Amino acid sequence: MRRKIKKEIKGMIQTMSEAHEHVRFLLENKRIAEANDLLSQCQDCAAHIGESIEKSEGMDTKAVSYLETYCEHLYTMSRMIDRKKLSGIKRQLDGCLRQTEYEIDEVIPLDKLKIAFMPYKASMWDCMESVWEAADADEECDAYVVPIPYYERNDKGGAEKLCYEGDIFPADVPITSYEDFSLDKERPDIIYIHNPYDGNNYVTSVHPDYYTENLKKFTDELVYIPYYILGEGGMPDSHRSLPSYQYIDKIIVQDEDKKESMLDFVPEEKIAAIGCPKVDRLLKLDKKKQEILEHEIPQEWREKIAGKKVILFNISITGILNNKRYAMKKIRYVLSCFENRDDVVLLWRPHPLVEATLKSMRPELYEEYMEIKDSFVRKGEGILDETGDAGIAAVVADAYLGENSSSLVHYFGVLGKPVMYIDWAVMEDILEPKRDFLYFHTFFKEGNAVFFVPANWGYAHDLYRIDLDSGEVDKQMTLPGSFYNTWAYYCGIKKVGDKIILAPHNGEDIYIYDLISKHAIKIIPPESNDRSMLFDGVEEYKGKIFLIPKCYPAILSIDIENYNICEYRECIRPFLLEDKSKILFIWAYYKKEKYLYLASCNVSKIIIFNMEDGSFEIRKIGRFLYGYAHMVYDGEYFWLSAYGRNCVVRWNEKTGETTEYIYPIEQEQSMDRTFSWLINSAEYIVICYAFSVDMVFLSKITGEFSWSKKIDCHLAKIKRDSVERTISFSLAKTIGENKAVLFNCKNNSLNVWSMDTDEWKSILCRIPTDELLNMEKNRIEKNMISKGVPYNILEKALAISEFINYIAAWDADVFKQIYECYQKKKTNMTIGADIHNYIIKD
Repeated sequence: MRRKIKKEIKGMIQTMSEAHEHVRFLLENKRIAEANDLLSQCQDCAAHIGESIEKSEGMDTKAVSYLETYCEHLYTMSRMIDRKKLSGIKRQLDGCLRQTEYEIDEVIPLDKLKIAFMPYKASMWDCMESVWEAADADEECDAYVVPIPYYERNDKGGAEKLCYEGDIFPADVPITSYEDFSLDKERPDIIYIHNPYDGNNYVTSVHPDYYTENLKKFTDELVYIPYYILGEGGMPDSHRSLPSYQYIDKIIVQDEDKKESMLDFVPEEKIAAIGCPKVDRLLKLDKKKQEILEHEIPQEWREKIAGKKVILFNISITGILNNKRYAMKKIRYVLSCFENRDDVVLLWRPHPLVEATLKSMRPELYEEYMEIKDSFVRKGEGILDETGDAGIAAVVADAYLGENSSSLVHYFGVLGKPVMYIDWAVMEDILEPKRDFLYFHTFFKEGNAVFFVPANWGYAHDLYRIDLDSGEVDKQMTLPGSFYNTWAYYCGIKKVGDKIILAPHNGEDIYIYDLISKHAIKIIPPESNDRSMLFDGVEEYKGKIFLIPKCYPAILSIDIENYNICEYRECIRPFLLEDKSKILFIWAYYKKEKYLYLASCNVSKIIIFNMEDGSFEIRKIGRFLYGYAHMVYDGEYFWLSAYGRNCVVRWNEKTGETTEYIYPIEQEQSMDRTFSWLINSAEYIVICYAFSVDMVFLSKITGEFSWSKKIDCHLAKIKRDSVERTISFSLAKTIGENKAVLFNCKNNSLNVWSMDTDEWKSILCRIPTDELLNMEKNRIEKNMISKGVPYNILEKALAISEFINYIAAWDADVFKQIYECYQKKKTNMTIGADIHNYIIKD
């Protein structure tokens, strides 16, 4: 007996039982006509039940015999006048129905449930597979997998090509052809579908015979399982209400949030929040990953991924359509990031409908897309995955690179693998040529080496050394303290005795490290919160250090023995600006005996600060309408480079006399805040342009400008090797009577210049690969990962090349999370079984 018939019969028996009591009431109250009408209805029901049983089980069943006796008792009751005997007749009627129901429940065998799974795309079969496995294993069910045909549409929306994918399903899935499965004849108890669009999809359409309205005519339970997997939150707006939902009996959703989001459009009883069967499939595949790698992927894949990490690249149809102006350029850029790499391979998995969609809706993009695809295949460096099984690709891959709108990203969330979301607007990695550049702005010299803390993000506590003779660059130690992901956290370093002092720039703490005790202390200046660019340098006088302010509203001193702090605010007050983020001073300072000379970068004034007693004097430097960026002293005159002008000012402190020298050529970059660095040599003030790779010699005697051909040759090489687009010289300082060092950002080199001989040594400042990878890992895992579902990295925060390096070098365990919206903390792969049990009981 079919379950549907049994359910109908039991419902009718329940109704008939309830009618018996009412018939007795009617007869007792002389309402004979009403009673006879109700008895007649009970007889009709009994006859219908009997016919159904005979049609299902044949003649001569006990159940039909009990129903015949039941009808005789109905007749007796219709003729009964004696009220006392009515109760006895009612008991006989009830007994007949109980016997009939017993036969139906315990004696008459149930037919197996006939369940039809009707996918249309082989690549989407994974949304049903574990449900089918549960149904196939259920001895009370006959499960059929009946892939249905579909049409690809043309650009006018018409049906262009009939497609059928029944021949590309997994080998272990027995396929029944739709041509051999007559809905009218088979009339399955349950039908599962994953395409709810009927004729409302612009790209494809299942054959009209399999629209939901028609399917519902041939089944008791039409069940829709979405073909995608989602993260947190509700259903996509476009899936909350579809015309087909009126014909569907049950919609399976991942979690209660998805269900809640649909309640304004779909009756609650139609929605079941049980889970996504894709999760079962992914976890099952992941358990047999090694077997897949050895036996289930093409030989070409095995050869290409041997010994390498695999990154899956995926973009959606929507992404291409919404970014049509630069979609193809973006794809080319991503593919280029993987070229010539021997540690990682790209697994490009286009959306299965992308070609049909472009051909139909964006034919102008179709040809270029096909050219990119063909070129990728022809080069043979990566893998083009056009198989129907996205789960295999997700298990094989070590990371995901693509859009956040694709449901494929959640495969990686389920598996706990790294995810990076692309930004369609990013077409190049401007940092790639200089990723290993080691930047610094200040240093201290010891012997013939300079020591510094890099300005790079994340290197705030690494002490590096450059040997000026050998050119060797190496990390001496990591100072104890927290990890800082800030550019130029410290700017200003000084060694006083056995202590190293670091001045905060974009950080907030003054750092003092004792080389003997190996201990460090941090001192937080009172007004360091909510400020950046605090200090630019450190000077020492009689056991005290003095921090040179940049935006900080005071000169700050610290006794390096007892760490007492003193702030000198009055001298800075006249230079304060309403906007606290505006720079007050930069590198225009000079220590002479007990005095600290500090020139404003905004006005032509200078502070002469007495480090002995804290007294100060503020003096004007001529009547110029600008401030200053750098300063040197030649024993008689101060020379100051203008901030925002291409000129140098000579200032006589005693007389107040000033002379302005205009550069013979302007710097390359037109900027309001252009400036230069100055070096004091015996005969010249050497002007080192901050925005051009140029050095000009200003004669102290004649005031004339000149150039050095020998120096120009060295500068020409820097220009040839340049990769930096903006600043040139970012540091120029004498380190002896006839020697200077100049840091040039164009090629990130520290240049050692012997001024008396013009000998020039260029030392490239680079971070060793292992240190760079370690630092990038720390920076990524501590600062770049968004704790969404799944955990992810944005291309706005990290370049694709950095992500590739990270995946190639490390096992990214930080992404291994259990997300409740995927599996509710279950890892036993029971979602499909839960759905099956729910539906058959329903």
